[in-house]
Amino acid sequence: MTSVQRRFLPDRFRPRTPRRRSRRRTLLPLVGLTAGLLLAPLWRVQSVEIHGGGVVPPSVTASLEGLVGHMVPILQLDWLRQIAATWPAASEVRVHLELPGTIVVEIFPEIPRGSVPVGGGWHAVAMDGRLVGPLGEPRVPELIGFRHPSDRRLAFSVARRIAIASGGEVMAVHQVTPADYVVDLRFAEPDQLTTIHVTPEGTVAEQAWCAQVMNGGVMVEWADLRWPYRMVLRAGASNELNQPRLGRAGGEAA
Repeated sequence: MTSVQRRFLPDRFRPRTPRRRSRRRTLLPLVGLTAGLLLAPLWRVQSVEIHGGGVVPPSVTASLEGLVGHMVPILQLDWLRQIAATWPAASEVRVHLELPGTIVVEIFPEIPRGSVPVGGGWHAVAMDGRLVGPLGEPRVPELIGFRHPSDRRLAFSVARRIAIASGGEVMAVHQVTPADYVVDLRFAEPDQLTTIHVTPEGTVAEQAWCAQVMNGGVMVEWADLRWPYRMVLRAGASNELNQPRLGRAGGEAA
């Protein structure tokens, strides 16, 4: 009976005799954990390197430099990055730890794309419309009358559209009304300033005028290009009004 039972249960289903765990394998993790807990208080920040600290106020750099002596395991590098990144003039901040105890902070400045008048001075404007710090002098294009970042983003879009289409340099964009922008253009050849009225969306008249200027057409001192198929032009010398009407295809009608 005993032999039959032994044959009935195959070897692969029989319970195996438990092996003894090596004491070395059991003690090594405990020793490592204990050593880590004992040495953690000794692992402290030895130095802080800040690159591009001029982008943020001195109080921020002083706070970062004050981390010397703090315990490294309790520091949150992402939290340190957010402290410096909250300042508008900083476009990107990188923080990393160089062993054994050096914290490296890299602060990259935001590139001004234009300027707005603030009080008696000027503030730089980023491409997304944010104000990113004071300027000693205005930077073109100057955005006049735009109060919100979304409006300034739209002004940048209008300036870029007209500069590409006409070949001129946009010196300033003024908001008269939400549907009426005044754009000051400078052309190198001939050296001339031109003021045009446009809409934020653009019109066929604007496209036709920019194409004429790009192809060497007659320059004017002032132009109203807000109408879909009509432009009003004023020459600089004679102050004569010229009001050509445009056909539906964008060309000048007879």
